[in-house]
Amino acid sequence: MRLGDPDFVDISNVLSLMLNVTYAAKLQKLINDSRTFPPAYYTADRLNQLEDHGTSHLNIVDQERNVISMTSTINYAFGAKVASKSTGILMNNEMGDFSLPSTNPGTPMMNFIQPHKRPLSSMVPSIILKDGQFLAALGGSGGIKIITTVIQVFIDSFWKNYSPLESVVRPRLHHQLIPNVLNYENWTTVGGELIDEPNDVLEYLKSRGHSLAASSPGGISQLIKQTLCKPEASFHLSKQERFCLTAVSDLRKDGFPAAY
Repeated sequence: MRLGDPDFVDISNVLSLMLNVTYAAKLQKLINDSRTFPPAYYTADRLNQLEDHGTSHLNIVDQERNVISMTSTINYAFGAKVASKSTGILMNNEMGDFSLPSTNPGTPMMNFIQPHKRPLSSMVPSIILKDGQFLAALGGSGGIKIITTVIQVFIDSFWKNYSPLESVVRPRLHHQLIPNVLNYENWTTVGGELIDEPNDVLEYLKSRGHSLAASSPGGISQLIKQTLCKPEASFHLSKQERFCLTAVSDLRKDGFPAAY
């Protein structure tokens, strides 16, 4: 793990690598469509997974296309399990996101505790633009599963061209390298919706050497996407009138979108 609070840790080299085409090609060569490998094949770094479960995500878009994508968390379920006596608000335990030498021996110091330092987080509130114009607001909750959730919703929406609703409700996979297990969804929501990965997909993954484990909901995603709903020829309409906003709240958390 080579990331940490940029006010305390020089992460410029890591960020440069993330955006480097040559490095991306090197990572791509590690991917083998016919089989999977142990974690050490992909990285020699000792990894420390974050655990957080008390998160909510909110997207807001107004008629002028001002956008907010906000993720808030108290870290664990019920946070520090301490509430303010004056407000009743639960206190977070965000300090738990730091790495500790005593419990994570051998991990780099980038995420060790220091005064005024911010811990690493899985949160990825996102606003997606094209040519400076708003396309979508996207984010999620669910601890370490947030990252794989947001990536899969993005791929389904923008690469596979599923509708916003399909992109959010489709079954998702999660792998965090350690443990070397691929989690797939197989469960029923509070509203009675069955979310499960198709058997042919699971058999394909098994044939590639993956160890599979069924899981209850992974990450929870919220999405607002702007799409063209009126012909471009309608010059008498404003840009906002030619484009529609579609908001989806993940049924895994029994929420719903609201419009005013």
